[in-house]
Formats: sequence, C-alpha cells, structure tokens
Amino acid sequence: MNEHLNRKLKGTSFVILFIVLTIILFFTLTNRVAADGNDYKTIAVEKGDTLWSLAQRYHSSNSGLSEEAFVNWIERENGIDRNFIQPDQKLIIPVRK
Repeated sequence: MNEHLNRKLKGTSFVILFIVLTIILFFTLTNRVAADGNDYKTIAVEKGDTLWSLAQRYHSSNSGLSEEAFVNWIERENGIDRNFIQPDQKLIIPVRK
C-alpha cells in the first residue's frame, strides 16, 4: 500500500512539474519582446495600411513573433483597435531600431 501511495505521489508530482514547465515555456515564447518604446522603431501609417499589412511587411524583422502576435503587440503598446489606424499616425512596432 505504501508503494502505491509513492507511485501516486510521483505521478502527481510529474503532472504538476509538466504543467509548470509548459506555462513557463508558453510565456517565454509569447513574450520574447519586452515593451520599451525607446528601443523600437516608430513608423508613420501610410494610406491603405492596416495592422495586418504592417505585420506582413515588418514581422520578418522580428522572428520571435507571428504575424498575429505582431498585430496584438502593436495594438497593446499603442493603445489602438486594429480597425482604427489613420494615415500619418505614428506607431511603435516591435522591430529594433
């Protein structure tokens, strides 16, 4: 019976460890870019630009982000909604200067 309890505890410990490592890995991969406007490029929106077109144009300069994560980063750091960008608007994008 004691052996059964030990196996159960080892199994539970393994599951908890796996969950913790998964969470750490998730945050490491999704938060590779720290938000500091002084380190990132500022661009002016041109007529016809969308956040998705900006992501397609610039995200290859930041291989740590997918296009969707790139768009989400721009929205979050610039305090905007993807449907409301206008020509000549200045945006900080996650591309190092």
